Amino acid sequence: MSIEQAAAIAPYSPPRQVRNVASGVLIALTLLGVASPVYGSSNETTSLDFGLLIVSYLFLMGVSQAGVVFCAICRLVGAQWAKPYYRLAELTTMAFCPFAILGFLLIYYYARDDLFYWLSAPPDAHLSPWLNGNWLLVRDLLGLLLFYGLSGIYVLKGLRPDLVETSNAGNVDHREVERQLYLLSPLVIFGFVICNTLFAWDFAMMLIPHWHSTVFPIHFWFGNLFAGTAAMVAIPVMLDRFSVTKSHFGPDQIRNLSMLITAFTLFWLYFFWAQFFVIWFGNLPHEADPLWRQMDGHYAPYFWTMMAGCFFVPFVALIFALVNRSLLAMCIIGLGINLGIWINKYLMVVPVFSPDDRPLDNLLDVGLSIGLLAGFLAVVVLLARRLPVYSYWEINLTSKTRR
Repeated sequence: MSIEQAAAIAPYSPPRQVRNVASGVLIALTLLGVASPVYGSSNETTSLDFGLLIVSYLFLMGVSQAGVVFCAICRLVGAQWAKPYYRLAELTTMAFCPFAILGFLLIYYYARDDLFYWLSAPPDAHLSPWLNGNWLLVRDLLGLLLFYGLSGIYVLKGLRPDLVETSNAGNVDHREVERQLYLLSPLVIFGFVICNTLFAWDFAMMLIPHWHSTVFPIHFWFGNLFAGTAAMVAIPVMLDRFSVTKSHFGPDQIRNLSMLITAFTLFWLYFFWAQFFVIWFGNLPHEADPLWRQMDGHYAPYFWTMMAGCFFVPFVALIFALVNRSLLAMCIIGLGINLGIWINKYLMVVPVFSPDDRPLDNLLDVGLSIGLLAGFLAVVVLLARRLPVYSYWEINLTSKTRR
């Protein structure tokens, strides 16, 4: 392998000063998150509320999981333009794996009594066998292990050709790896849907007594895919600013991603409307009241901010070709979409328990959420330093028509 090829496959390598500052900030914020529950448990006058942490956990898990699903979808449809996004999107998914499992266990053991009404139901209450604490633990852990197990196999299989090139360990049949990834892609998408459906049922739908919906899980996991795809816009910004390797992004990548986000904007509105219309038309008090609480009164500004970020702004802005070609404009739209999906998760959970909650009231909860985000980003940076940030073997592989 030539020196030029070795340099091309080099992992992410930002300037030392930028690297040290970024690492220091992420470590400090992570320690803040770790210290928050310790301080809360030692201070008798301070109550630790897990509401914001649960919302941030659901949001970050969904957005990060969308990375590998984005790659699976693009490989299935043969989207050649998306290849530069693959590696960092996959690493983002795997970076959240330990936080997904540990975060779920933290919420289950320390917040379940406040979160799940059915754990303290009276003895004579008629509950579904689904509403069982041990079964909740088992099914959600199995869902996480299913998704991250499939994703781990998928990511390692795609990473191996570049690692072999770097170490001169032999040759890999790139066409065979491409075929294997193509066959694995539906399984990864299946694992994503199963895992997110379980969390949609348990951490949103089952918070409201006697609410049953077949549309809601689709709205939940598609929102995650929508936000994760919008977050892909930030990948070329990160790599162009900090990486010493040649950029593989151009106008074609930004334009095609903007078209995909436009389509996802319309799909998200469709699934939201399908969920809303059923509740509005049925007008059952136990289903309609939580919905009106999200849309009216104290939470009305949150709701309309969500609608603006997820639909009104991107739908109108992406009509214009100038916006579709501008990386800065797409980053702003992507940030707005992610803010909207975070608020969407917030409205799913918090209004059920509080008629007038404000996200920044409990600083310990804010500290936990910031620590979770910082820890996740720190792992992403660590993986990006150790591994190639582009799937070079796929970028260099010429397209081949499948029959």
